[in-house]
Amino acid sequence: MKKNIIFINQETGPLLIDMINHCVKNDVNAVLYTGKVIKTYADLDDRVKIRNLCTYRKDNAFNRITSWSIFFSQSLLCLIFDIKKDTYLWISSNPPMAPWLNFFFKNKTFVHIFDVYPNALLALPNINKESFIYRVFLKLNKKCFNKAEKIFTPSLGMKMMLEEACISEKIEVINWWANTEFIKPIPKENNIFSKKHNIQDKFVVMYSGNFGLTHNIEKMIAASEAMASYQDIIFLIIGGGPKQEVVKKYISATKAKNLIYLPFQNEDMLPYTLTSADIAVVLDSFSANPGSTSTASIPSKTFYLMAAGNAIYAESDDSSELSRIINHFEIGFCDKSQSLENFIKFIKNCYSDRLLLNKLKENSRNASANFSDKNAALLYESIYQNCEDNSLM
Repeated sequence: MKKNIIFINQETGPLLIDMINHCVKNDVNAVLYTGKVIKTYADLDDRVKIRNLCTYRKDNAFNRITSWSIFFSQSLLCLIFDIKKDTYLWISSNPPMAPWLNFFFKNKTFVHIFDVYPNALLALPNINKESFIYRVFLKLNKKCFNKAEKIFTPSLGMKMMLEEACISEKIEVINWWANTEFIKPIPKENNIFSKKHNIQDKFVVMYSGNFGLTHNIEKMIAASEAMASYQDIIFLIIGGGPKQEVVKKYISATKAKNLIYLPFQNEDMLPYTLTSADIAVVLDSFSANPGSTSTASIPSKTFYLMAAGNAIYAESDDSSELSRIINHFEIGFCDKSQSLENFIKFIKNCYSDRLLLNKLKENSRNASANFSDKNAALLYESIYQNCEDNSLM
């Protein structure tokens, strides 16, 4: 008999699309509650019923919290009408309070934690483990997680944090992934994006993604200024966010020729934008506050950069999951100090030693085999097994 699963995730990207499609192909009736579906290499299966709810607003804290709250309320209302006795729930931590939906229903629930709250709040000033909001969030999580059938999370470090609120046996680590057939190395001479922007003969240092208030995008600007004499080195910034005006104003004021800013590109250009780079930069900030998620989480784009065969420079603590992966597979350099000098030194080393650069790039692509979309199948298999072991029929 077909399983009926309602998936709840405010912003649905390629990873969740992979998993839902895999479920549907294996005889699951799927309903998705979401505010937005972000397509890249695959469309959501036509058999998936979508309930379009409030989109995620990330332009400021007020809109972010408001959009989370509206989405939660809408999801609760929809579940009252949609849920049946034989329905399973798959709930992500986007929004962070979404897992609390399982308080209201007796159905078997699987929770997928992308960001560990309340630990993520520890990156904010004046927030610690004794803060009221932290203690309330943790108390609610304990009830929610221990009621759930299974908790999934993408890293061992995040699992260790979740053990503060849940018994270890319920938590399963399944790494993020990238579609290594969609994203794979493309020679620059064949790269339509590189040729369009006339960078196919350049050494390219790229940052691609969001740049919010906590992202040190100024480092790309400073490095481009310090290395302006290297005429064949280009600093490429692709994306958007609160700090995009900083980049645009700098380029406008200085007429910098070695710094290029482009907005987010169409999804079908992703294989070309990522493979246009020699060095890819990860500038997700980390916090020194004990218990913060910054050392446990891994930006999902890291696995796309690996699939593209990029050497990677990242700002991250030595004890972080990101640092562990970069050092274990020897694909780049993690800089705890976040110093401009170390960043420039790494660029110069890769620029002057192409054997080193090519080795890092080769290692990166090879390592991506450990983080392929086979992990979507692992997620489905774990859910299916738990459904079979704890049937509602």
